[in-house]
Amino acid sequence: MEPTTCSTAKGNAQPIVKLPGGLAIRAWRHSDDASKARHLNNKKVWDQLRNRIPFPHTEADAARWVDFCLDPANHVRSGKWTAEGGSEGPALPTNFAVTVNDEAVGSMGLNFKDDIYFRTAEIGYWLGEEFWGKGVMSKLLPLFLEWAWEKFGILVRINAETYEANAASGKVLERAGFKLEGRRPDYVCKNGVIGAALMWGLLRPR
Repeated sequence: MEPTTCSTAKGNAQPIVKLPGGLAIRAWRHSDDASKARHLNNKKVWDQLRNRIPFPHTEADAARWVDFCLDPANHVRSGKWTAEGGSEGPALPTNFAVTVNDEAVGSMGLNFKDDIYFRTAEIGYWLGEEFWGKGVMSKLLPLFLEWAWEKFGILVRINAETYEANAASGKVLERAGFKLEGRRPDYVCKNGVIGAALMWGLLRPR
């Protein structure tokens, strides 16, 4: 069975990526609040993320995130990009639930930049601990990137950043085609510990 990709419209939770075995990426919905809180309320998961994500993570925190993702003000216009007119397609959400049998067990999304960096985005993702080591992100990330390149003509580059100690996340990025572009020593401070960050980059396929 071949993987499929589907378009995402406002208010539609149909998968943008769907794979055999119940794996999918789809829009967030408020029925995900409880499962998001349960999977993200795990210090092992949170230790790999930025502090802007609340911890402990409650259902109220999850609901605020879903509100953010569903708000059209936070969507990005899709379609072919031209210097004269910009993108003319519908505005689409950029942050999605990673699901197993339709249960939200993680997240994947793009944070679009501005100023002189407006044609780039940073990718971010997390996954519930019980699904670590099963190849979930390695299977889904390449298909999510295909969707992003297809939908957002404005993008010429996607960046990523990992803690140096998080080798597993670096391997996921490498398998998806990201190149290691640099190491920044003493760049992050998580849980009071100063550490290095690795910078990754992926250019639009020619």
